[in-house]
Amino acid sequence: MSLTPTLRYGATMVPVRDVARSVDFYVLKMGFTVVFQAQDNSVANVHRGPVHIHLQACDDEAVLKVTAENIAVYIEVDGLDALWLELAPRLSKLPQGSVRPPFDQSYGMREFHVKDPDGMLMFFGEEIAG
Repeated sequence: MSLTPTLRYGATMVPVRDVARSVDFYVLKMGFTVVFQAQDNSVANVHRGPVHIHLQACDDEAVLKVTAENIAVYIEVDGLDALWLELAPRLSKLPQGSVRPPFDQSYGMREFHVKDPDGMLMFFGEEIAG
């Protein structure tokens, strides 16, 4: 047993209206893979590489509203433009305002943004070479 603690895993836990719909979004639109999905669709875990997102069924509109308006996930990537080229054809079918194409930030990151079906904002970013 180690006396030095080691953090081994982290995941964002996201309340969603419909777990099955959210799983479809993350798999079909974002290229994630299902790790686990409960038969009753109460919870699921999807991942892409080391990034895990836990989806939890929620019927509380106040919680869903707070999540959509206040929660965001920042995912740092290598090869942002390649990821954008992979995802862009699928993301183009999302509702207006759900996607912001790649752009450079003043703080030295190149990013694109995507909102999931319940409005949670995901930032995908890569440090601008310089």
